[in-house]
Amino acid sequence: MSSNRVDGDRALVGLSTEEAVEAIVAADPTRDPDEVRSLLDHVTTDDRVTRDGIDSTVSDVAKRLATAETRVELAGSALDDATAAADGVRDLDVVASRLEGYQSTLDAAAARVERLGSALREISTPADDPDAVYESVVELRRIATEIQEPQRRADELQLNLEDFERWLDSHERRRRAFEEDVDAVADSLEAARGDHEDAESWLDASLRVELLPVLLRDLRGELADLREMADRDGVAGEHWDEELRGRLNELESRAESVRNALDDAGDPAWTEAYGDRIDAFARSLDGVEPPVDWGAVQSDLERARALDELSP
Repeated sequence: MSSNRVDGDRALVGLSTEEAVEAIVAADPTRDPDEVRSLLDHVTTDDRVTRDGIDSTVSDVAKRLATAETRVELAGSALDDATAAADGVRDLDVVASRLEGYQSTLDAAAARVERLGSALREISTPADDPDAVYESVVELRRIATEIQEPQRRADELQLNLEDFERWLDSHERRRRAFEEDVDAVADSLEAARGDHEDAESWLDASLRVELLPVLLRDLRGELADLREMADRDGVAGEHWDEELRGRLNELESRAESVRNALDDAGDPAWTEAYGDRIDAFARSLDGVEPPVDWGAVQSDLERARALDELSP
C-alpha cells in the first residue's frame, strides 16, 4: 500500500461515488480519478460504495473461478480417458510426447487457477479504508480477467484430447494428419526461398532452413512410429509409407537448394552481420533427436531472430 496517505483511515463504505473517488485519490495522488471511478462501478449501489457491492463482486469472481476449476477437472478426466485409450501404444514416442504435452498444458492451467484462487482469498474481505477497498477491486478485476485464459486452455485441451482419441482409433486419420504436417513443412520451405526483401526476412528464412533437418528427423521418427501403430492395428498395405518417406527425402534435397538461393540472394552486409548468428543456431541443433523438445528449440529460434540485435 502507498505510504503517501491522506485521511487513510477514513471509512469508504457508505460514501457516494465521488466522495469515494476523492478519498482513494487522496490516499495516493498518483491514481487516476477516471480509472478509480470506473472501478468503483463494480462495488456501488445507488451511487454509494456498499459492503454488499463488494461482496457481490467477490461472489461473481468466485463463480468464474469455480467454473474454471470445473473446466480444468473435466480436462483432467478427458486426459485420463485418453491415456487409457492409448495404453497399447504409450511406449511409442509419437504417442508419449503428445500425452506429455497434454499433461503439461493441464498442469499449467491447474496451477494458474490455484494461484488465482489464493489471490482471491487474500483480498475477498478488505478493510474499510480507501487503499484496501480500491486495491481489492483492482485485484478482483485482474482475477476476473486472468481466469479466462486457463479456462480457455482447459476447454481447448478437451477438444484436442477428443481429436487425439479419434487419431488413435484411425490409421487413415493418422496418415492424413502426417501428410498435412509434411505439406506444411513443404510450404514453409518454399516460402523461405523468396523471403529476402530485407535483412529481417532474409535472416528469418535462413534460420527456418537451418531448422529443417530437425523437422525432418522428427517427421521420420513419427513416421516409423506410425508404421508400428499400423502394424499393431493389422493395417493392410505393406508399402503405404514409401511415398511419405520419398517426400521427406525430396524435402531434404530441396532444402539445400533453398539454402543456396538464400546465400546467393543475401546482401553481403547481411551475411557479415548475421552469418555467425545463423551458424550458431545451426550448431545449437546438432544432436537434437526425436522426441524433440520443441519448447527449447523455439526459444533458441526466438533468440536467434531477436530483432533488437538487427542493424540494417
